[in-house]
Amino acid sequence: MSNSHAVPEPLNESLSEYLAHLPMTDAQRAELASCTSFAELHERLSAQTVADPAEASQASVGRRLTLTTADELHEAEMLSVDASGRVVLKATPPIRRTKVVPEPWRTNILHRGWRRLTGKSNPPPPKDDLPRDLPKARWRTVGSIRRYILLILMLGQTIVAGFYMKGILPYQGWSLVSFDEISHQTLWQTAVQVMPYALQTSILLLFGILFCWVSAGFWTALMGFLELLTGHDKYRISGASAGNEPIEAGARTALVMPICNEDVPRVFAGLRATFESVKATGDLDRFDFFILSDSNETDICVAEQQAWLDVCRETGGFGKIFYRRRRRRVKRKSGNLDDFCRRWGGEYRYMVVLDADSVMSGECLTSLVRLMEATPDAGIIQTAPRASGMDTLYARMQQFA
Repeated sequence: MSNSHAVPEPLNESLSEYLAHLPMTDAQRAELASCTSFAELHERLSAQTVADPAEASQASVGRRLTLTTADELHEAEMLSVDASGRVVLKATPPIRRTKVVPEPWRTNILHRGWRRLTGKSNPPPPKDDLPRDLPKARWRTVGSIRRYILLILMLGQTIVAGFYMKGILPYQGWSLVSFDEISHQTLWQTAVQVMPYALQTSILLLFGILFCWVSAGFWTALMGFLELLTGHDKYRISGASAGNEPIEAGARTALVMPICNEDVPRVFAGLRATFESVKATGDLDRFDFFILSDSNETDICVAEQQAWLDVCRETGGFGKIFYRRRRRRVKRKSGNLDDFCRRWGGEYRYMVVLDADSVMSGECLTSLVRLMEATPDAGIIQTAPRASGMDTLYARMQQFA
């Protein structure tokens, strides 16, 4: 005679598997092993009676979150209660919205020249909330002079090359075209007579454009080579100008990583390596980490949240590593960064944008912050990327070059 109260085998296996994934001791699992349903399991976890079995899992959220990290969560003030009285985990810091007003930036030379001739000027930039006592930088004038020198060298070299190119082409000028004959012959005859010259002219134009492009790279590389030979340029931003001074307390930096349906273990392994490296420098209090997710696949979203929770538990990153997944994916990556800047950008002086596969050392990040502190009028600081984990022979030659 069968027992009417026996737990079905599939449900029993599901309960056992669920208990095995909970971060509990063997003794705690043994106490819950007698549960016959998920509703009973969550009710016993929450230590309260739930009227609706469907709400039992929600009632045990707070207990499940604090099974092993209760002290860390309370210390970082990560637990909160929503409007419905349910315990929730604060995965992001409080929102402090900041106005993000685009400044007009007209780079077209003809447009700017026309506005100057007509007496028009750009509208004044919006007032900056941050006090900036920066002197007028002389490097702007020096930079303009250098750009004009580069332009003159490019155009001069292109004109000389075009002159020699014209000398080796078969049709030397338009002098052989008689405009009197053109007026007395058919359209087809005119096209046959003029077409070679038109094609040759177009070849010269295309040659000039392409040669000017190559010339720009040539002169840029040559100037860089000369600068390396002399080893002196007081306007250069390099790692040597960073120094080893302590980072100012107000110079907080946000490391943001926009992701969308990425390989979750790879993403969070790189993030963890970067976090631990920054922590080893002793300047962790100057940095916050943000994972900005635009993922829309259910399994990946759940895996991201679990991976974020695991990384925070294992590294003590609660209150330093934040996770946010957007419900409305507006303008993809640029919109994701725009949302971050509007919500939390005012809390940070600097921002470092990481790719999903980026790994940066703490020494590199602290040096970047010191560089930005030493040159506050710099708009963006870049470094040469290094290849890693390459497989092919050619790629590994580049990796160890």
